[in-house]
Amino acid sequence: MRYFHLIFGILVFIAFVTTGRFMRTDFPDKDAIEQEFRILMRSRHIYILFSALIHLGLGIYLQIRPAVWQRAIQITGSAVLVISSLLLISAFVVETYSLHGFSDISRFGIYTSLLGVGLHLFGGLCPRKVD
Repeated sequence: MRYFHLIFGILVFIAFVTTGRFMRTDFPDKDAIEQEFRILMRSRHIYILFSALIHLGLGIYLQIRPAVWQRAIQITGSAVLVISSLLLISAFVVETYSLHGFSDISRFGIYTSLLGVGLHLFGGLCPRKVD
């Protein structure tokens, strides 16, 4: 599971770099576009970085718990985080190139990130052993 998050985090980071290249080539004259649209575009770009960093952190530090219920919660959290990353990448494409404005895709991407991290937090907690 750690290697999955590490590899997926690297792929999402590549998507972050790619979206940065798109912004630089498709919108080279920053003064020609509206500031609201520019802020929206940049925030969606940063959301992709945020998602990549979550996966990279899990790829380095994730410890799958031996209890079945904890492992199930952690795997569910990982699946939710993958969905979140895909939502955030698609939000950049849709909101920047199709709508030129806000949609609920990015909101759902952020909420699913919160849910995925919360599931990993809950599933990763281990009870303290009494000596």
